[in-house]
Amino acid sequence: MNSKTITNTRIGISIICIIAFFPVFNSGFVNYDDPEYILNNHYIKHFSIENIKYIFLSKTTDLYVPLTVFSYLIEHSLFGGNPKAFHSINLLLHIINTLLLLQILLKLNIKHHYLIYFILLFFSLNPLVTESVCWITERKDVLYCFFYFLSIIQFINYTKKQHLKYICLSFVFFMLSCLSKPMAVSLPALFSIYLIYTTQKIDYKKHIILIPFYLCSVLFSVISVFAIKNLGEAKVYINTYNLSEKFMMLVSELGYYFVKPFIPFNQSLFHLFPKKTELLQNSSILIYAILFLIILCSIYYFTIKKGNKLIGFLFFSWIIFLVPILQIYVNTHSYVSERYFYVSIVFPVMIIFVMIQHLKISNQSYQISFILLLITFTTLTFKRSKIWTNTLTLFEQEIKLNPENHIALNNLGYYYNTKENYKKAMPYLQQAVAIEKDNSLYLNNYGWALSRSGQMDSAIIYLERSLSINAKYVDALSNIGICYIQKKQREKALPYFKKAYELSPNNPDVLCNLGIYYFNSGMKAEALPLLQKAEKFGNKKATKYLLKM
Repeated sequence: MNSKTITNTRIGISIICIIAFFPVFNSGFVNYDDPEYILNNHYIKHFSIENIKYIFLSKTTDLYVPLTVFSYLIEHSLFGGNPKAFHSINLLLHIINTLLLLQILLKLNIKHHYLIYFILLFFSLNPLVTESVCWITERKDVLYCFFYFLSIIQFINYTKKQHLKYICLSFVFFMLSCLSKPMAVSLPALFSIYLIYTTQKIDYKKHIILIPFYLCSVLFSVISVFAIKNLGEAKVYINTYNLSEKFMMLVSELGYYFVKPFIPFNQSLFHLFPKKTELLQNSSILIYAILFLIILCSIYYFTIKKGNKLIGFLFFSWIIFLVPILQIYVNTHSYVSERYFYVSIVFPVMIIFVMIQHLKISNQSYQISFILLLITFTTLTFKRSKIWTNTLTLFEQEIKLNPENHIALNNLGYYYNTKENYKKAMPYLQQAVAIEKDNSLYLNNYGWALSRSGQMDSAIIYLERSLSINAKYVDALSNIGICYIQKKQREKALPYFKKAYELSPNNPDVLCNLGIYYFNSGMKAEALPLLQKAEKFGNKKATKYLLKM
């Protein structure tokens, strides 16, 4: 590519990405993970050394992703809670990542221009990447990818120039990538594979330089394992499978991650683990498993029979990249997730393209295929981006796809709870509880809706059931305390408020509840520090009571 073509490609990428993802400029937050990461995360509300220390030295979210949370802190300091700013930064990072990918492909001296174009097309505009770009919580993806690609660029520079500064820069960017999302931990292994392929031999001296990378990778892997160790819901399903069923699930996952980029339809935020009794009746599980076995045979044929080692190395690299997210160790309630296509989508495209080169397809055919895919992907991505407009558009779509999706039912019910429309909330929450009888979150949300509808006794029954499953569930403790206040049984409320405070002394709602209890009990000296702390963390209700003191 000459410099003019490269410049035009960069401009074209930027414009088309803005068109395809344009709906995000009118999108808001959704009540799935966005509250935990942004809306209710008081550590991002005030820019202070204390908050920065806590973000990096503690776990403020379900994963240890301090750099991602720090980016939210910076944004909130500059733009407040404006969701348009958060969405715009996500899209900007995605466009920059695509431009960095172009730079990587050029540095790898890929001669076939259409291979570059197809890789960029699938990475930037495939509708499967909308989850990573349009979901504010998935800043993790676009941010880790930014540093991931920068690390790759510097590593390639090092292999060509052998200057120490390049490997040092590569390591720094790798560290930043891991701090953004632990998905980055596979990068050292990919560097090793690249060295082996380019030198056509295993030279241990060349790999010594990667020891700090591997140590860093192990460190962040261990941190991540500990961070996600309490995932009861997902483990219940996968632990019911026997060894052969787990293997079938693994093969099906690999088939999904390889094939889906080429058929990006019927998208969903959730691909829940099928129950053991339904596993063999699940047609999509079986189809993707069979397709992967066909792919495996094709890889063997082209690599061994045809002697195309590049395909083998690309396939092995793809497997290594996916290891952190395969459900060998359960890390989510879905057995596959569309956000994991971010970056990984590049490998199947390259493999298929290298394979079809044996067919000697004309440039005109490549051109027509590219234009058709460009139009198709842009249209589908635009439509999928609109689904992420708000909580209602997202979860109503999920329920259309699967009326038994208990996560979507709960989130839609929770949404109506927050809008104080409990009449609309209760049918969704009741159905979620009926499907997942032992889910403490669903029981709490249903109990909340019952209490606000005046059904205190029924509410307490469901909230106590929630506590029997998770004795440290702070929201359930607080809600039971509120129920007893409403029943005018104040003496019964205090132990629940105290227990909640003991478990979560920095939770603004917990602080406010206990502070209000003391205030209404005439214990203003005890109420004052609690309400002041709650106000500091952004609780507006606490401010009203402080004005009365």
